[in-house]
Amino acid sequence: MHTLIEAGLRRPWYQLRLPDALETQYRAETVRASGLYMQSWLAVFGLFNILSLVMDHDVFGPEAFHVPFGLTMGVFCPVALAAILSLQGRPTMVRMTVAALATALVDIAIVLNSARLAPPTHAQAYVIIAAIVPLVVGMIAPMPFRHALWYCSASLALYAGLVLGFNLAETSSSGLPLLVSGLILVPLKLCYSREWEAKRTFLIGLRERLQSEALARANARLTVLSETDPLTTLSNRRHFSDRLEPAWREAGEAGTWLGLLLVDIDHFKLLNDAAGHQEGDRCLIAVAGALATSVEARGGLAARYGGEEFVALLPGATFDAALEAAEAVRAAVAALALPHPGLSRGARLAVSIGATAAHGPTRALGIEAAGLLKAADLALYTAKSEGRDRVSTLAPAANANLRPPSMAAAANQSLAAESP
Repeated sequence: MHTLIEAGLRRPWYQLRLPDALETQYRAETVRASGLYMQSWLAVFGLFNILSLVMDHDVFGPEAFHVPFGLTMGVFCPVALAAILSLQGRPTMVRMTVAALATALVDIAIVLNSARLAPPTHAQAYVIIAAIVPLVVGMIAPMPFRHALWYCSASLALYAGLVLGFNLAETSSSGLPLLVSGLILVPLKLCYSREWEAKRTFLIGLRERLQSEALARANARLTVLSETDPLTTLSNRRHFSDRLEPAWREAGEAGTWLGLLLVDIDHFKLLNDAAGHQEGDRCLIAVAGALATSVEARGGLAARYGGEEFVALLPGATFDAALEAAEAVRAAVAALALPHPGLSRGARLAVSIGATAAHGPTRALGIEAAGLLKAADLALYTAKSEGRDRVSTLAPAANANLRPPSMAAAANQSLAAESP
């Protein structure tokens, strides 16, 4: 699309049409929402014709005034009114062109008829006015250039035909009728320039819009990348940390619960040592998938916390619901039946989980978001020390001096060294 836009902006002056795809989009996006603009100008033009009857009265006199009066009020005004009414709602370009052409042709015929009947000293003025009519209507009608070709051709043909048919060329020896007939072609240049600039503006706007959309998509991708663990595609620790405090604040404001799980793969270092990091990565991905399925089904957020450690946030989960979710995660990992070559023959990969939950209003008692994470970490340490492949729970304490969330990983390494 960018290539087409640049090609459109660089096209030569005589090539008005855009490449097909852009031309279609241009026409779709530049359809007028209302015909009010042209309706108002046609109304002004009709009023001008009615006021011009004063001149007709002076030219024709009271005895012959009924001819231009009857043609103006009985023919032109109904046609102009019909043209205005046809532009109700959202008229197409074709309908606007037809309305403009009908109004102009009828007025040309009436004015040239007046030139035929007027005294010779005034005939030339009517011939000039008849050429100005399609000029004025063509300037106020927002026609595309291809429609302007038809409009100007029809107007010029009628004007020339009536001038010759009514012998009006003889009203002046200077060739003035031929000269003023060139005014009928002025809307061609106007419509061409107007459409050229409209398309140029459209292309520049489209290019800027596409650039803005591309930038927005790039920013969205960067945001996703900054919040996603590249190996497991879960949220990363940064995203989880950004979500924890707001979730706990929302729980306090809404009076709801917030659950938290800390998950650690048992004896992961032994698995890496025995099978290699590639197999270790495969197991991390599998465990992450099982965790995400269980947690997201409960409306929670699963994230990789670091190494072989994962964390889950469970908005609305009570203490019992957090325990149930933790057991579901442990069972889901067990159901994977992934072999653990670093342990005894036939051993399967397992996880230990620390679970906790707190009621939002306990924020007022000093329970902090970090306290939930510390409670889950201590519960995970308990699960490790009690034999692994199990869930342990602990309620968060207000302003408790608990160990930081790196404790579980350290405990895991210590226990692994003690018991293979």
